[in-house]
Amino acid sequence: MRISICLFACLLSAQPSYADIVQVPLLEDGSVNVEEALSGFQLAFPIVENGVQSNDFFGKLLGEHFSGEVLRADAIQDFTLIIEAPTLSEHGNFLIAVLATDAICSRSGLRPGMVLWSETKSRNGAAWEVTTSCAAATDWRLSDTPS
Repeated sequence: MRISICLFACLLSAQPSYADIVQVPLLEDGSVNVEEALSGFQLAFPIVENGVQSNDFFGKLLGEHFSGEVLRADAIQDFTLIIEAPTLSEHGNFLIAVLATDAICSRSGLRPGMVLWSETKSRNGAAWEVTTSCAAATDWRLSDTPS
């Protein structure tokens, strides 16, 4: 009996602690508190030999470290991000996908496309995989938008 209690206690302590997952700060209306969420945000794409930019990236969001990889970066119109941020909530991983997409597209002279989180997200261990894209840069003005 004593062994089973000890085994049970060990199994419980080996389970992931859901209290350790960092949530994205929200305002009273349920929207993201952008100022707080982006305070201290860092994102870097290392430059490897010959000035070529790496497909790997890393950074920090809400005080938590993350890393990731861009797959099919040659097909910039449609590519995949793999994000590993196990201490951040799904919402936090989504924010990383949006911010990384913006950086990837900007460095290519394009504007960010849609991050298809709901449609394409998949969990692979501690990592999230999602499809995203860039769109052609266009010169538009506020007066060109529909009213």
